[in-house]
Order: sequence, then structure tokens, then C-alpha cells
Amino acid sequence: MSRSTNTLLKSSFWVSLIITGFLVGNGLAQETYPSKPITMICGWGAGGMLDVMTRTISQAAEKEIGQPIIVENKVGAGGVIAKNYVCKSKPDGYTLGTTVTSTYIVQPHTRKTPYDPMTDIADIMTFAKYNNALAVRVDAPLNSYEDVIAYAKKYPGKFTYATAGVGTLPHIVAERMAMKEGFKWTHVPFKSGPEGVGAVLGGHVDGVFMGSADIVPHVKANKLKVLLITSDTRWPSVPNISTILEKGYDFYHMSFISIYGQKDLPEPIRQKLEQAFKNAMKDPNFVERINNFQLETAYLSGKEYSAKWRSDYPEMGKILNALGLIQK
Repeated sequence: MSRSTNTLLKSSFWVSLIITGFLVGNGLAQETYPSKPITMICGWGAGGMLDVMTRTISQAAEKEIGQPIIVENKVGAGGVIAKNYVCKSKPDGYTLGTTVTSTYIVQPHTRKTPYDPMTDIADIMTFAKYNNALAVRVDAPLNSYEDVIAYAKKYPGKFTYATAGVGTLPHIVAERMAMKEGFKWTHVPFKSGPEGVGAVLGGHVDGVFMGSADIVPHVKANKLKVLLITSDTRWPSVPNISTILEKGYDFYHMSFISIYGQKDLPEPIRQKLEQAFKNAMKDPNFVERINNFQLETAYLSGKEYSAKWRSDYPEMGKILNALGLIQK
């Protein structure tokens, strides 16, 4: 055997050994994942519906994963700031995020996002759907949605309503309603559900489009009254209030709450997280919180949810363009 051949064989041996060691080490790292606490980024303010449900399912999943899950709030830009933070983090399973459907199908149309919504995200799973409604103070002179329409037509732009941000699905639904009925009202965006509800309770805005988690406690306390359910089913707490579909509209608002990671998140880790959070949905505390907030449990695998929001994306672009909300 020549010296050059012998040297080549030795080099090949060591290269193979290094590659094998890397693959084995990488596999072991994934098998032992997680070996330290996980950070869960929430894009909405503390105390709001998304924050509360993020903390609830994270606490339940800790028992499945075997490590603490620390929730951090990074608020702003309708969830874009939080999503960018997660997307730009190391794809090792230790930085995850919770978000809602609008960050997938609305914000990328209405603003330039610092990440590519189609390529930079790995969906892990969904765990709930939440419903929205239009509510006003219990002492407001408006006692029905028809009263609001009449008022808004008589005084264009005077009726103000709060949401948890520009480009959120409640904002989109509200503007579609106004376009269909031929009236104008004024949108006042806030950073979270509690801020928006606080504004209507304090008399700073006339109404609020928010989720059941934010509205129901104040309905029970006789501080807010619901005038219209903007999702497809009535709420148990106000069974006499009609849905938007019952009012003759051909659209409604329904948003998933999901967990996601980065595009290069290793598939074994993604699958492990998906199963852990799916199991966490059976936790009694999670189930109780879902029921108290009148949310709906809704599991979709990462693959299923990715296919769903991608199919909804083009149609939402058409709707936003019609409303004049597309970024030019």
C-alpha cells in the first residue's frame, strides 16, 4: 500500500469517526431534551387572555416535560415583536412562543415583518380557540347592536371601540361590519385585552371588541353588557345574545391560540413538544380555566395548523385590501 493511499484511508477513518460522533451526540442531545428551563414568549400583556392561557398550559406542560417553563411578555406590534424574538432565537427548543392566528394571516399583509412568515416558523400545535364579542358599559344607553348601528350612522366616527391592536382579527371583523352596514366608527387600539376593557370601564371608549376571557368576568360583575357575539356560537354566560351569523353576516371571528418555534427546530424536539403540550390539555387546571373563560379546546398538530393558516392567507389579503389596510 502506498503512503498516499494509507494517508487517505487514515483521513477517511477520522472524518467518519467525527461525523459519527456528531450524529450520535446530536441524537443524544435531542433524546435528553430538555435539560434546562424553557422560555415561552407571549406577545400580549400580563393578565390578558393569551397571557393567562399561556401560563396555564405552560404550567401543565412542565409535568410532561420535566423542566420549568418561564413565561415572558414581549408586547407590541400586534404580536410581531414577540414573534420576531422567537424566530431570531437559537432553534434548540429552549425559546418558544404562543400567538394567535392574526400574526400569521393579517400582520404580514399590513406591515413589513422582520421575519418571513412563510419560512421562519415551525408550528408545534394549537390548544384553544377563543371567541370575541362587542360589549359596552352596563349603564350605556345602547342596549343592542342595532342601537349601535343607528348611533354610528347618526354620528359618523363618534362611537369608539377598543381592541388589542391594529390588524387583530377583532379589528378586521369590526371594520367589515361597518363596511357592510355603511357606517363609520373609530378604532382605538391597545396593547392587551385588560387595557381595552379598562378603557371602556373608565369611560374612555364606548365599546370593546374582546375575547370572552376578558369580557365575561365583567359581565358577571354587572359592569359590562354584551351586544353581539362575533364568533359562530353563543356564549353560555349570555345565551340570549345573538351571533354575528344570526344577524345575517357571512363572516365571523374565530382565532386559534398556538405554540411555535423556529424554522430549524429539530423535528424530534418539535414532536416531543407537540406531544407534551397535547397531553397538558388534559390537565384539570387547564380544563377548568378553559371553561371559566368560555374558550374552546382545539388541538391541531403543527402540520395541520400550518396547512390551515396558509390556506387562509390569500383570502385575508383580499379582505384587507378591500378595507384599505394593506401596506403600500
